[in-house]
Amino acid sequence: MLRVLKIPVGGMTLASILVVDSDSNSRAKIAKELRQLGYDVKVSEDIETAALDESTTDPEAVSAGGISVDAISHRVVINGDYVALAPREYRLLLFLLTNQDRVFSRKQLMLHVWDRASAAGSRTVDVHIRRLRSLLEPYGYARYVQTVRGTGYRFSLKS
Repeated sequence: MLRVLKIPVGGMTLASILVVDSDSNSRAKIAKELRQLGYDVKVSEDIETAALDESTTDPEAVSAGGISVDAISHRVVINGDYVALAPREYRLLLFLLTNQDRVFSRKQLMLHVWDRASAAGSRTVDVHIRRLRSLLEPYGYARYVQTVRGTGYRFSLKS
């Protein structure tokens, strides 16, 4: 029997885990472990339900201040100007905007934005954060991509 564990974060499904032929105790154990890691986990009974849930939770556009990210057209508009971002910077900005005011460690960002625990070093995230800040700087938004010392990064309009 097919079971789907979905991991929605900030209104956007970032990962789905398919569990085949497992009993409810196994699903509960996997869900519990993921929740302990800080994920919001949904358990769907079949693939059709999971597909319906996913289509209704993905955001079409996310905005904060003068920044707007359209997830359908993959466009970023800042103060009325279209801004070209590299794919990783785009995904990083979309993820941070979708999860405003929430702090993510480098490891969590690697899992969510890079879709895996990459073999690349933890400084990869730092490099992409720096690039994202440099793209936001001319518009005065670089300060909203904040470093939380000893923890990670967040996007917040609050100082």
